[in-house]
Amino acid sequence: MTAGAFPIDGASRRAILILSEHDYEKCSYTMDAGKTLLDQETYVLEYPLPNVDERHTALRNIEDSGLLRPGVILVQSPYDANTYEDALEAPHRFALVKHMYFSQLCKHLGATEVEVKQISVVKGHTTHSLQVDGKHEEVGAGVSAERKDLSKLKSQMHLHDKFSGAPADLVTAEKFLREVRLWSDVTLRTLLEMRRDGANVMRERTLTLNLSSEAKSNIGIAARINVPSVSLSADYRSETAQQQEYQLTVNVKF
Repeated sequence: MTAGAFPIDGASRRAILILSEHDYEKCSYTMDAGKTLLDQETYVLEYPLPNVDERHTALRNIEDSGLLRPGVILVQSPYDANTYEDALEAPHRFALVKHMYFSQLCKHLGATEVEVKQISVVKGHTTHSLQVDGKHEEVGAGVSAERKDLSKLKSQMHLHDKFSGAPADLVTAEKFLREVRLWSDVTLRTLLEMRRDGANVMRERTLTLNLSSEAKSNIGIAARINVPSVSLSADYRSETAQQQEYQLTVNVKF
């Protein structure tokens, strides 16, 4: 864990621990903070921030998003190194962002419709699914929390996008995928390749999109933070350790 001047390199602040002045001082000399202090991907941010004329873009984003509060752990977005979310909300928020980016990609590829058919959450070996038409399918026990989670996600998504349709702009689509750091997603890259000009261009595809794969690493870093001697606003270790995946079944028409 680094402290002091805010790091320009995003890899040094994939998770941020915000501490009050008192807890910041305590953290610097307390033995129980040992492992966290050695974590090179976590940054300790002292609150309140010093008065300066210019702030790093990431700090401005944190402040403008209302996230600058002592006792909070922030997770860096896998799509933008200068954007952060509270670790408690990060899995949900980053899933919504990737869903939005998927729809934007389909627009660049000339889609006429993007329709979500099913939303699923996977925890360990248990999967809970919510059909967009209102039917609910369950696998495993203890579904109430997951049902609430899926309903919340569904309410915040654009479930059926329609476009006028256009020839695929593959140059813009590839540039977009690289800019939002989604080039490693094989499902998205394959969709792009299938829309290349040829004798038999794809007109429709139903696919399963993992909304959580890119965010898992950064959320895992936040889960490693363990500083018992300081006051955190929530039980972050318990919450962030419960890794889950959001998945969408989507139909795309071109």
